[in-house]
Amino acid sequence: MPIEHSTKKIYALSEMGVWAGRVMGDWERRFREGEIAYGRRLYKSGAVVELELAGDEARVRARIDDASPYCVIEFSGGGLHWRGSTSDGFVSAAIAAAGLYEIEELAADYLVSEAGAAQEASGRSLSEAGGGEPRPAGESDEAEAGPSGAGVKALSDSGAPETAAEEKSRISEGGGEAAAGGAAADLPADSSMELRLYFSSERRGLKLRAKWRDAHGKEFPAYGKKCVPLSKLESREAESLIRLANMARKAGFKYENRAYFLSEILKIPNFLKNQLPEWERHFCVRKDKNVDMLALGERIVQLRPDARGVAGSASDFDVRWSPRVGDTEMDAEDFRKMLGGASSVAIVPRYGIVKVSMKDASFVRGVEEAREFGFEKGMIPRYMLLALSDFGSRMEMSGELSEWMESLLADDSGDGFAEAPFLRAYQRRGAAWALKLYRHGCNALIADEMGLGKTVQALTIINRCRTREGGGKFLVVCPASVIPVWISETKKFYPDIACGVLGAHSRLDSADLWIASYNQLRRNRNLLADAQFELAVLDEAQFIKNPDAKTTVACSSINARRRLALTGTPVENRLMDMWSVFRWLMPGLLGTRRNFEALLASDSSSDMVKSVRRQISPFVLRRMKSEVAAELPEKIYVDLACPMTPLQQAEYDAILGRTRECLNQMGANSGSRITVLSLLTRLRQAACDAALLPWVDAAGRESSGKIAVMSDKVEELFQSGKKILIFSQFTKFIDLIRSAVSARVGGENIFELTGSTRDRAKPVGDFQSRKGSALMLVSLRAGGTGITLTSADYVFIADPWWNPAVEEQAIDRVHRIGRRGDVFVYRLVAQDSVEQRVRALQGKKRMLFEDLLGGLKDVSANSKFAETIRDILG
Repeated sequence: MPIEHSTKKIYALSEMGVWAGRVMGDWERRFREGEIAYGRRLYKSGAVVELELAGDEARVRARIDDASPYCVIEFSGGGLHWRGSTSDGFVSAAIAAAGLYEIEELAADYLVSEAGAAQEASGRSLSEAGGGEPRPAGESDEAEAGPSGAGVKALSDSGAPETAAEEKSRISEGGGEAAAGGAAADLPADSSMELRLYFSSERRGLKLRAKWRDAHGKEFPAYGKKCVPLSKLESREAESLIRLANMARKAGFKYENRAYFLSEILKIPNFLKNQLPEWERHFCVRKDKNVDMLALGERIVQLRPDARGVAGSASDFDVRWSPRVGDTEMDAEDFRKMLGGASSVAIVPRYGIVKVSMKDASFVRGVEEAREFGFEKGMIPRYMLLALSDFGSRMEMSGELSEWMESLLADDSGDGFAEAPFLRAYQRRGAAWALKLYRHGCNALIADEMGLGKTVQALTIINRCRTREGGGKFLVVCPASVIPVWISETKKFYPDIACGVLGAHSRLDSADLWIASYNQLRRNRNLLADAQFELAVLDEAQFIKNPDAKTTVACSSINARRRLALTGTPVENRLMDMWSVFRWLMPGLLGTRRNFEALLASDSSSDMVKSVRRQISPFVLRRMKSEVAAELPEKIYVDLACPMTPLQQAEYDAILGRTRECLNQMGANSGSRITVLSLLTRLRQAACDAALLPWVDAAGRESSGKIAVMSDKVEELFQSGKKILIFSQFTKFIDLIRSAVSARVGGENIFELTGSTRDRAKPVGDFQSRKGSALMLVSLRAGGTGITLTSADYVFIADPWWNPAVEEQAIDRVHRIGRRGDVFVYRLVAQDSVEQRVRALQGKKRMLFEDLLGGLKDVSANSKFAETIRDILG
């Protein structure tokens, strides 16, 4: 039913034919979505109070609140334009849209019901009153043929001249002959025509063409350049044409290129089932055989991948998709075109409305877009079979691939690694596991909890590849702060491996193993452009979590036959980080970035985590400390070599020079000895943080390599929910550590116990009872006696004490009777410093060391003071 409005309408009947033609087209596309929505509300609420049609203009006045803005709509110059009385362009556009709805109503209701009476009363036919041909709003008058239509060629849907084949197809669709010669239809004088509607199924939607059929069976287009002009239509025929335009708009059809399209796919089944029967009461309807398929609604495409090995390759495979809709196998080209669209729901005329699940579509696109990862067509790495795991029983694999998969997933005892007796059993299993993956053409991610020896496992893998598989060059990329750790661990466990630190002037043939920081790799990327490595290792692989970062791009350019990633961070719950790491390890396993991000946006997080974990699980090894506790000693000691910053190094070298000078000038008096001991303290402070030196202003400068290392470790442990103790004898150093660590993990879970703490029980109790991650900063003086901190898992000795007994006393705050689990103890040792010399002396001259430095207050009694101090200084 039309909406009853009290709008005042001023118009001339003689102009209604032209106005009817103007609003038949898809004028709504000239407006933004919000403008149309507001305009529809104004129209439905009766806000339009006056409408005047005059020539090429329509004047629309509305009542909005207490104002009466108006808008002038113009149909001239080949388009639709409007201008309003208000400066608000949005309101003006909405008033224009409301006015066009009013004109539609006027054309559809008034003209249809009054045209016959008007004809009788005036003695004129509607055709004499109106003279234009039906065409979309905004189409140029000059573009239309005149009454004779001479010289106008038929156009195809694209707007290009219609070919002979297209004209034949169009004639066949209409079931009759087209108007001759490209002119407007020449109707017999006694013509009485029927409006016929032809529905067809196309990829873009349900297509509707309207044609007139005369008494002799000839057919003529109802719209477009070869249409029957309004001037030749009887009022009953004009009524049919206007009714079609009105019904088509209400059903959601849009007029384009001489036809209507219903492109909102999900509306099509409802239209065919519930609305089309009403249309059939007014029009003669014809459908092609594929339209009935659309009425079935969404049909799910069942996908079965068929994986086969590639001749001549032991590490690749190819996959063929076998899509089916119901019992019918889908044509491969139709399936390819469907996946090329933006939506997982599409119209494929032979099958109707078909849908591929988001996961299936995403994966297929990922495999088909494999060239992005450098794969050749038909040469896909076998590890991509794991990405097909979601297909389960629907996947078919050749016997060769099934055997490969079973071998990959089989649990075996691994290698004994007789050449590495220092490895613990779980470390041997880890190295053997990675080497097995390499034999299967895959790569590995070792994600053991911090302290379980990822570095020594990686070095064992490198050594095995070096000694048993043809040598080659090896590359480790790591944070700058852990380069000393890699160097010291290599010298300790595999001294035969020639090791070098990558720099601008490095000669790659001068070492077997090259170590580079992430920044060095980025700066020296050209040096590695032609290098081919047997194995590349990324330590702290979360450094490449940003796919767009320059560091990530530099890592992606590494040429390596095998790859190994190390991280202690549980990244399986940070999915985009995991995608970036696996793009480096095994490109394509988790699909393209675009598809992965689309799945993240559409899928529930828990389902996505499960799916990703299932795909990557064969390539990720993560052991927790609790899982291998039986293989660990009660206390695990690790020395972390920390590089000094340039500021630290400069201050340290200056103090070292003064100390040596003082030693050379020292006599027998104890005052000189006290001076030397004071300088030793300054050396230790410089080794911790240059900011501890009273004369240094470190504002805005990097002053501590140790703090950089500790911040990284604490952040990693916090992500795993661990509790940590950091001991230092310098209270100012504790303040500096707290400030730096708080910037990384926040300050709410950080507690402190120093000599100035009045209520010692409160921070201890809060730390002990805290659920999840927490950090306690403890000074030597406060932590020596009377406290129990058994909930801590990790202990950091920020500045190793010269008396080993003092260290043990601090560690015992954690490892008391009744504690379950092992304790990891990290000593932070400044590289090439007095701390490193002291650690060496503690092992080589322990008895002398304890005698001398265990009782520094009585140094005057020791005749070997100067000799021992020189040993410490190096």
